[in-house]
Amino acid sequence: MLYRHTEKVDSQELRSGAEEVRFTVRVEELDSVQPELFCCLYKTQEGHYSAFSPYLQLEHQRDAAPTRSIPSFPPPVLSVQPSSGAVKRGDMLFFRCTVPSLLSQPQSQSSYNNKPVTFLLLRTPEGTALTSIVPQPQASQVSNSDPQLGVFTVGPVRGGEEGEYTCIYQITKKRGLVNSTLSNTVQITITDALPMPTLVLQQQTDVWHLLCTGSPAYPGAVFSLYLADNELPVTTHHATLTHHQAIFPVPVQDAPLALYQCQYSVLLERKWGNSERSLPLAVIKGTSLPSSPDASGVDWPLVLGSFSAVVLFLCSVALIAVVAHRKVKAAAEEKKKRQDAQFWTQVHAHDHVVDLTLRRTSFTSQEWSGLDTTTETASRSPLWNPVSTFTTPIHPMR
Repeated sequence: MLYRHTEKVDSQELRSGAEEVRFTVRVEELDSVQPELFCCLYKTQEGHYSAFSPYLQLEHQRDAAPTRSIPSFPPPVLSVQPSSGAVKRGDMLFFRCTVPSLLSQPQSQSSYNNKPVTFLLLRTPEGTALTSIVPQPQASQVSNSDPQLGVFTVGPVRGGEEGEYTCIYQITKKRGLVNSTLSNTVQITITDALPMPTLVLQQQTDVWHLLCTGSPAYPGAVFSLYLADNELPVTTHHATLTHHQAIFPVPVQDAPLALYQCQYSVLLERKWGNSERSLPLAVIKGTSLPSSPDASGVDWPLVLGSFSAVVLFLCSVALIAVVAHRKVKAAAEEKKKRQDAQFWTQVHAHDHVVDLTLRRTSFTSQEWSGLDTTTETASRSPLWNPVSTFTTPIHPMR
């Protein structure tokens, strides 16, 4: 609802879940006695009304004095804790909007009271160009007696606080409140969406290097190596699209002991997401002091998993070999049985019964001697086959 002084001049009902509305009003010639003051308020779905906003005074620029300008005030300075602007879900953000010191100096020739009476924290969400005031109680302004200081607390962070933050202050003029220009921009990002990397010291062919390993779910990330408590990286490395690791040579260090950390960044949609820094790794010239028991660089779950896979493969090969041997042996036995059966079938096919009739006869001595010779010759005849009972009929001699 929009009010001119105490009279409501317009209202709009939100249907799409937006957080702001725009009003258009026609302003007539301003009265030099009574200034044009506008304010607004809103009502929640539960029927609760908010407080009135500060009045906004419109100043009419007359044609007779086109060069008249509205006095401008120096922009404030916005800072945040943590200073990096990177937070995790559940953390708190502390903003401080500081008024330039020149406003605190007395201005004897000025008829205005240049003391800020209100500080406002503004946020522009990621991917949008809409700037809105961070509502209460999401941003709670700490009560302060010093007019040059405005402190805001945002949190606990739930995931929708990412974006660009600025602040303004308002000064009371004899006709109303005047806004200052925008402060510098502070970028807030949420980092716990990316798992923490690990940093270990490894040796390959007598050369020591630092290995930073990120999440396998984000290959092709940009890895950065830091000295602990240092904002700027020592060096960076862009991993390939199929790797989630980066190898850094151990930097040349003057101190005998140095603590190193690594971090990786991934382009998520249209913005960069940063992981937390790894645990500090202490490096001494020639030796290393791992920051955790897992910093030995040995991935025991991977080793055990690989060993189990090899054992399972060997067992499978052995089982296949046993089954194949049994099948070959059974096939050989079956073939031998078929050959034996075929052999005995052929043998029995040659067998037949011969009817032998013995007749009594008498021989003379000469005939007997001739019979012996014939019998001996017959016994040596190759027509007799020992396999069959009889192969050739024997005819009695007359």
